[in-house]
Amino acid sequence: MGNSTSEDVSRDNVDNFASVSGFTQKELGQLIKRYAAYDKSEKGHIGITLSDCLTIIEFCGNKFIASIIEAHLNESTHRIHLKSFIDLCTLLSSKTPVEAKKNYLFQLVDVCGAGVLTHDEVFRLYKLMFGAAISDDHILSLTFLALKHPDLIHPGEITKNEFLKMIPDNEVLSRMTVDFLA
Repeated sequence: MGNSTSEDVSRDNVDNFASVSGFTQKELGQLIKRYAAYDKSEKGHIGITLSDCLTIIEFCGNKFIASIIEAHLNESTHRIHLKSFIDLCTLLSSKTPVEAKKNYLFQLVDVCGAGVLTHDEVFRLYKLMFGAAISDDHILSLTFLALKHPDLIHPGEITKNEFLKMIPDNEVLSRMTVDFLA
């Protein structure tokens, strides 16, 4: 990758990435070149650090995206590798339906994997979404209000279906949509 061209990626891999990601061959080629600009290793196998990833112009200043990128880091190398980069770009693409983005967001904040969000997870969600705009006290207040909502099946817990209804599409789309410049 890095010092090489996108030709180092086999045609089968590109075709597979294109079919899974929904990107055209041209768009995928541009993403691979973007990846290669940050992974400067000879064959593009070292990966991109979180700090380098956050310098990508489309990600700059978006604290919400930082949490999503962290979730895509390889556990052993603590870097983003090509497949994860394509997966990340697919998730953030304007071509990805809002329902898929909401499902991903639920998984991201359901840190316990219980299938329901409780106080700490709801606080984390609101902190991700609004932390730059409102105080922690206000976020705490929103958290208590959400967990006491009369439409909840069990007060104090938000199920995935409740979450999907609760989170406005425009909030998810505005924070989880990044299309790369050509």
